[in-house]
Amino acid sequence: MALEVISELRLPILMKEIVNVGIGQNQSALIWQNGLQMIIIVLIGAFCGLLSVLFSTQAAQGFANDLRKDAFSRVVHLSFEQTDQFTIGSLVTRLTNDIENLRILVSQSTRMFVRAIMLFGGGIIMMLSIDISFALILFVVLPIEITLIFVFLRKAAPLFTIVQSSMDDVNAVMQENVSGARVVKAYVREDFEAKRFGVTNDALTNNTLRVARIMAFIGPAMTLFLNITTIFILYWGGSKAIEGSGLQVGDVMAALNYVAMILMSVMMVAMIFQSITRAKASGARVKEVMNAYPSVQSGTVDASNLNDDIVFTNVSFRYPSTGKPVLKNINLEIKKGEMLAILGATGSGKTTLVNLIPRFYDVTDGAIYIGHEDVRNLDLVSLRKLFGIVPQKTELFSGSIIDNIRWGKPDATLEEVIEVCKVVQAHDFVSGFKDGYDTIIGEKGSSLSGGQKQRIAIARAIIGRPRYLIFDDSTSALDLSTEARLYQAMSAFLKDTTIILIAQRVVSAKRANRIAILDNGNLVACDTHANLLKTNAIYQDIYYSQLKDEG
Repeated sequence: MALEVISELRLPILMKEIVNVGIGQNQSALIWQNGLQMIIIVLIGAFCGLLSVLFSTQAAQGFANDLRKDAFSRVVHLSFEQTDQFTIGSLVTRLTNDIENLRILVSQSTRMFVRAIMLFGGGIIMMLSIDISFALILFVVLPIEITLIFVFLRKAAPLFTIVQSSMDDVNAVMQENVSGARVVKAYVREDFEAKRFGVTNDALTNNTLRVARIMAFIGPAMTLFLNITTIFILYWGGSKAIEGSGLQVGDVMAALNYVAMILMSVMMVAMIFQSITRAKASGARVKEVMNAYPSVQSGTVDASNLNDDIVFTNVSFRYPSTGKPVLKNINLEIKKGEMLAILGATGSGKTTLVNLIPRFYDVTDGAIYIGHEDVRNLDLVSLRKLFGIVPQKTELFSGSIIDNIRWGKPDATLEEVIEVCKVVQAHDFVSGFKDGYDTIIGEKGSSLSGGQKQRIAIARAIIGRPRYLIFDDSTSALDLSTEARLYQAMSAFLKDTTIILIAQRVVSAKRANRIAILDNGNLVACDTHANLLKTNAIYQDIYYSQLKDEG
């Protein structure tokens, strides 16, 4: 870097000697000598500049790479509650666009800032060595120029945060429409969604243009001051050269070169501060992610040997975003090895109830015990390894069928995968694919039907023979015959597993040893199918309404 700048600062002196001595005194040897020096200096400067760019780029990319890794690690350890608060679109923007803004800053600050300072200081020293009056002209112009740049940057600063927030909104709408493309098409909502995207996209465009309009003044302002300074130096230096006051044409030309260097260094600093202003907003947003320590903290007690009853004691829960109680004073015992079904209307708190057991959320009041251990005291990794979970919304990953199933047991053999697929009634349709278990299923399993995706998700959950299994309406896309065969085979495969089954269909819940009824966050009953059918009005309504629909 230093050698590159020194080379640039040397060039105007050599050019001055060529004009004043070589041309002025007709010394062709000096012209050739200085010309050769200038070529060598330019080549050295170019080589040093190349090395400087490579090193600064490598440093910036390394910084961004490490920051993305750290931020991603933080994101995947956030609780469900924190992920909901940030929103997926915002997290994507923070880990991509915001970190890219920080990378640009690091890339510029490691090279441009040092280069600008050296050019600025070296240029002024060299101008003073030619004639102090040139530097005085510059000292009049520079404060005005720097003040204007500061005013523009200060006005633009708050807009950068607005631009990044607008980017969040655009990403959120895009993500919703890509992931929900089938629903959009099914309801013929393409035009509506296009208009909704247009609103967010227009907001991003308008906010970006607001910043651009302000920043656009900096370039022309710099050019204006460069031209004004050039005119003054030409007038002043030319007058002194004509008067024979010690200045020559070569001195004026060298001074003009140094003016260009000095003003260019100011331009570089302005660009750096523009990046700082933009990166400051991005840095604050990334910092929010990095400082978001998981609200669900791991305990210290190893849970790997636990295989006991699950007990809810006076459990209440509310989501911080709403403050409204979702579960109210729940007391429930799930016995080791039993199948417990949970029924209730939409919004009654069924999914929330089961999400509290592996601590995707923590209870607001009360406690949940496995055996005699409060789940909040248990090590999170060992706790969650006890569970096989099939969520309400089936989530598969791009890749092969066998890779998705091995999420539940990374070291599973092909024979184990085939065995579990036979249990979940998936082997026949998987074998029918050209590539069998190596079939690539596309993003989120896009090439599979709803029932096929559910069976792959169930296979993933049970292949490790978990001690506890949570089914969140996980067979809703299966016909009754397939569902019956699946449960029969699974009962033999998971002989000692405690199963918690959220069901919408009574025919599914009837298979359980007991059925818990939730109503508006309250546990109103927990008994066998036969007893509930005799004693519980809510269960009777559900049962007979479904019986009527099926009839």
